[in-house]
Amino acid sequence: MMLPRLFDLDRKTMKLASTPVALPEGRWDLAVETGRIMHRYLGPGPSLEKMERTALTRFLGFFDELGSEPDGIILDLFAWLRRAMTVSSTDAIYGSENPFSKQAELEQALWDWEHDLTRLLLAPFPSITARKGALARSQFITAMTAYLHHKGHEQASDLTKARYKAGIAYGLSIPAIARFEIGSIMGVLVNSTPTLFWLLIHIYSSPQLLADIRAEASTATWNYDEARTTETKFIVHIPSLKQRFPLLYSTYQETLRFHTHNSSSRMVMQDTLLANRYLLEKGSIVQIPGGSIHSDPSVWGVDATSFNARRFLNATAAGGREKEKVRQHPGAFRSFGGGVSLCPGRHFATTEICAAAAMFVMRFDVGAVDASGREGGELR
Repeated sequence: MMLPRLFDLDRKTMKLASTPVALPEGRWDLAVETGRIMHRYLGPGPSLEKMERTALTRFLGFFDELGSEPDGIILDLFAWLRRAMTVSSTDAIYGSENPFSKQAELEQALWDWEHDLTRLLLAPFPSITARKGALARSQFITAMTAYLHHKGHEQASDLTKARYKAGIAYGLSIPAIARFEIGSIMGVLVNSTPTLFWLLIHIYSSPQLLADIRAEASTATWNYDEARTTETKFIVHIPSLKQRFPLLYSTYQETLRFHTHNSSSRMVMQDTLLANRYLLEKGSIVQIPGGSIHSDPSVWGVDATSFNARRFLNATAAGGREKEKVRQHPGAFRSFGGGVSLCPGRHFATTEICAAAAMFVMRFDVGAVDASGREGGELR
């Protein structure tokens, strides 16, 4: 019942999507094929690299616009990041005909839909009880249907082309394919935007951390001035981002650990006894709460409930020799899920967020203002 309510799918569409189709690689339903597509085109490789370049080039335009204010500007940082992330990410996915670039109101529609998700899933008569979210969903479906009718997907990423081709192979109509695209957008934007926001807040709220990351950036980038002007330009080598920005990457991982409270669900396939004490009966559902695991002192140490930007760094012993990193259980970090539900977009999200944060801290100073707009507020 979840997908029909979430994406407003009719019975015919659900039957088509759940009916296995013989493909060159095998026979399975649309959910399996979609998962294969996501992992194929969002995994390391040329398709992912092209998406990353597109997203970060678009982000750079937002930074240039922000930097054109000679005396600085007072803005709602979360709202600004939300717009920049929405347009940059969807440009990478949907190409030059991206409806989010052409229709600015779709950004707000996306977040209105996200806000009403629970009511859309659980409340009776969602068109009444979750009216704002239902209207926002209809607005998105209309825009995406027009995009597909005008063949915008032909100028899009390999990911979008493959998803469209799969929808056609399973007999879906264009409006039905447009509805399934809601899931793609949800996965790309709903978590990435607040993660980038909190990452920057943690960096700028600690002067020492900000200074250390900027110092790290100064050794991880190089000056580039092709026109031999007096303007300084810096190049960030994206493929080696994690290696060149270890503190920034550690801060990013800690931001995910500290703020991610998602949960994973699994069905028990056979009676299982855990620790000779807990019986999990076949057919029951087990939920894995990420927030509880991320704050467990037995996993993360006595400071598990505190933010430690250096938690994921390798400690360095005297003489510069690297100590062995303390290894957590592989299931302890749940920000991207795990197992068969491991988020296929984790590579794209990590590169986009960390590179955008690196570009931001190298260009801008940030301070808080109080309710009247005067400096001296608290970054939080």
